[in-house]
Amino acid sequence: MKFFSVFFLLSYTVLAQFSPIVGAEDCIAISMNSPLFTSWATKGTVKRGWVNCADTTLGKVTYGVVEDCFGVPNPAVLSLGDGGSATLEFQHTLFNGDGFDFAIFENGFDDYFLELAFVEVSSDGENFHRFESQSLSPTNIQLGTFDLLQTASIHNLAGKYPSQWGTPFDLNDLLGIETLDVTAVSHIRIIDVVGSIDPTYASYDANNNPINDPWPTPFESGGFDLDAIGVIHQNLLSVAEHKQELVFPNPIALNGVLQIKSPHLVGQIKLMDTLGKTYAFKNSYTLHLDQFDLKAGVYILQYEILGKLIHRKLILNE
Repeated sequence: MKFFSVFFLLSYTVLAQFSPIVGAEDCIAISMNSPLFTSWATKGTVKRGWVNCADTTLGKVTYGVVEDCFGVPNPAVLSLGDGGSATLEFQHTLFNGDGFDFAIFENGFDDYFLELAFVEVSSDGENFHRFESQSLSPTNIQLGTFDLLQTASIHNLAGKYPSQWGTPFDLNDLLGIETLDVTAVSHIRIIDVVGSIDPTYASYDANNNPINDPWPTPFESGGFDLDAIGVIHQNLLSVAEHKQELVFPNPIALNGVLQIKSPHLVGQIKLMDTLGKTYAFKNSYTLHLDQFDLKAGVYILQYEILGKLIHRKLILNE
């Protein structure tokens, strides 16, 4: 098996095109000790997956509890099993800032034995949207339980990096989705990738390619092992406080008048388009959009309340 694993890695090195292993040039992994992290998950739920989805008589995994995913990465983890999922929440919502916005931690013990998972986010707890992932791993031979993966052949899948190194995600990838407010993400869902290349059980990337990762993992701790979710860009209002703020109408016409309902609005108000261009308004509860040559599309409205910076998605229509 070891010979096969090494051969497998060498056979598709030429296909690798994404961020490489920890320590290599251009690696995007983020250490759990990075000062970038401002908070961690505080609550959540889990839906257990099978020990082996090809043999459901083995039952579902049992290792860990969802509380093991709260706070900073630690030795305790939550095993999801084949196709299992965990949905985590935070004291404050996340927003789409510059660069990566959060990172997922798994407990992989080296750079090549990896267990993968899809990542989805929601701003209402009901509509979840998945990051588009890619797997360039060959699919002609099934990876076995302890076989190896090439990190640089994986993109936008959690579990890409070993223990204590987070796989980062950028909410900018999900801009323009009507039912997602990237300025107020409240839930992150992690869904185990079933690594089988058998179409009966396979999980597929955004290009409809089966994702080949070590499978089966027929243990009580099988599947993706979720350790923690670190937040990089968080709104400083709590989720409850954020919901009390009201910006209307939204969507709004290009020549419309925007109202901000807030008891303590201070400072300059900014409107930013998806290309980063910024339009500044004077401090006012009423904004006349026709003073700028705006185009229809998705914008981010930024304003300050009691020293806390608020971000809201705003949709402008013709």
